[in-house]
Amino acid sequence: MKYTKYHYKKKNEGAKFLTSLVMTTLAAVIIGLIGAWVLLKIIPDINKGNGITQEPVVNVNNNSNTENNGQQVQEQKFAFIQCGYFSKEDNAKQVLAKIENEFNSFMIKDETGKFKVLAGIAKEEDSSEITEKLKAKSIENAKIGVSLNKNDEVQGQIGAITEGYLQIINTASEDEVKEINTSDFKKWTKELSEVKEGDGVDILKEYKTHIEALPETINKENIVSELEYIYSILVKWQK
Repeated sequence: MKYTKYHYKKKNEGAKFLTSLVMTTLAAVIIGLIGAWVLLKIIPDINKGNGITQEPVVNVNNNSNTENNGQQVQEQKFAFIQCGYFSKEDNAKQVLAKIENEFNSFMIKDETGKFKVLAGIAKEEDSSEITEKLKAKSIENAKIGVSLNKNDEVQGQIGAITEGYLQIINTASEDEVKEINTSDFKKWTKELSEVKEGDGVDILKEYKTHIEALPETINKENIVSELEYIYSILVKWQK
């Protein structure tokens, strides 16, 4: 009997414990619900009184255009060193003849049928040296600016290719240099990432195709034709 009673007592205590636990849990839930209701009523009034409002949602456009995402435009600048603009070819040739071989001079016939005489194409930071040398020889000239946006994939690659291309041409023009190998430059250009869309993407593709088709070496005989080609690319971004 004691064993049975003992178990009976244990069951009674267990039931009381369970009942107490259930009641405590229910009380906690009820208190919690009342507390949550009070907070929901009070917090909006506090926010309203303090002028707290929800932040507006801003749509972010990943376009590299500066106006869309506030990125600072990084420009790569080049310059055409122009020494005259003529309606007659003979007049243009006379000026061209005055420019000595130390300048990579050439002549361009534009879409209006007029002739431009240029003493070269240079990076903006290198152009002043050329203009000063021309002035010292009493040759009138002006810098025509070209600005490319480095943040734009198309313009960024065109700028990078042009800079490398001009290095090769300028080196080939030096007196002590017979020719310049183009293999590394062609390989570098080919390994540039493919740009599939964007303003001027067709121009970029044409540029890369031209570089790929360059001869294995460039010498002084190639300089004028290659500068004319670079001009035809950069003039599209002339200021």
